Amino acid sequence: MKNKSLHIVSFDIPYPANYGGVIDVFYRIKALHEMGFEIFLHCFQYGNRTPQKELEKYAKKVFYYPRKRSIFSIFNKIPFIVATRKNKTLIQNLTINNAPILFEGLHTCGFLNHQLIKDRLKFARMHNVEHDYYHALAKNSKGWRKLFFQIESKKLKEFLPVLQHAQHLFVLQENDYSFFKQIHSSVFLLPISLPEFKMNKPVTTENYCLFHGNLSVAENINAIHWFIENVKELQNQHFIVAGKDPSKALIHFCKKNKVTIIPNPSEEKMQQLIHFARIHLLYTNQSTGIKIKLLNALNSSGRVIVNPKMIEGTSLSYHVEIALNGEDFSKKIDQGIKHPLTEKEIEERWNKIKEEFDTKKNLQLLEGLINN
Repeated sequence: MKNKSLHIVSFDIPYPANYGGVIDVFYRIKALHEMGFEIFLHCFQYGNRTPQKELEKYAKKVFYYPRKRSIFSIFNKIPFIVATRKNKTLIQNLTINNAPILFEGLHTCGFLNHQLIKDRLKFARMHNVEHDYYHALAKNSKGWRKLFFQIESKKLKEFLPVLQHAQHLFVLQENDYSFFKQIHSSVFLLPISLPEFKMNKPVTTENYCLFHGNLSVAENINAIHWFIENVKELQNQHFIVAGKDPSKALIHFCKKNKVTIIPNPSEEKMQQLIHFARIHLLYTNQSTGIKIKLLNALNSSGRVIVNPKMIEGTSLSYHVEIALNGEDFSKKIDQGIKHPLTEKEIEERWNKIKEEFDTKKNLQLLEGLINN
């Protein structure tokens, strides 16, 4: 291998790997380390995430930068999610050697066109079509949040030409590939990076339906309300909602409707809930990116019932059952509770998913482009 050094610029501290975007980043770092890469990791710190010793196992050097979320950044010409990550120390640290640079998310691409790295090999990993994502957020918001998301969506679309300064783009799914191919000549499909899929036995399930995810996110809150209000069969079933940081209002709503809600379960508890669920229920109004929670559900012993937007643009339709409306969900839940998947069906699904999301195999694409 000609070059085993790589800079990775992450939009957040990618550990603990407890939500979609950072799961992708963390397991990519881990796999690249195991493939022999010397990694210089650059992370933006904000919220309640703090520097992590765990990252030092996989990176030669870890740099942390404060994300300065000043109100004045809202008035910047570039998107807020980009402007708040333009730290001058980052561009200086990217010049400590001539290693290629992987920018994780459009969020981190503020320096992609900087003169100090104009001759470097640069990759940009697109986690979704950001302006579409923010447009969807605006549709589901009110007041000043709606206005902010609308403005951010417009800025993100106008910011896309900066991607011309990367030699190659990586995207998550086919829909994104079609879009980014219109603005860049070199686009590659790179599936999400995940821990190695391991089939847990025994393949028994318990008699409950599960919805899991980040319960502070509007998309998931709306999905829970939709299920409770539209899927009548759930009144006859043990329905569990589990995930991080639910509001008091959501907890009250679930309890009022006799739904079991489990706030902030441990990683071990969450994995138990996922593995033993007879039915996984997933619903979204935003067909952006591949949902980590969908892949977690598929790496279990239960049936996975989704609405069409959950798998739009992915190759996962043959692994799930698609329900078009509340009545359709009700029928499939009733059938699924009575007829659990067989061990053969579970193994067939697991083998296909394992092959498609083999992280090290998929990262040979990046390795090849670096050494081309």
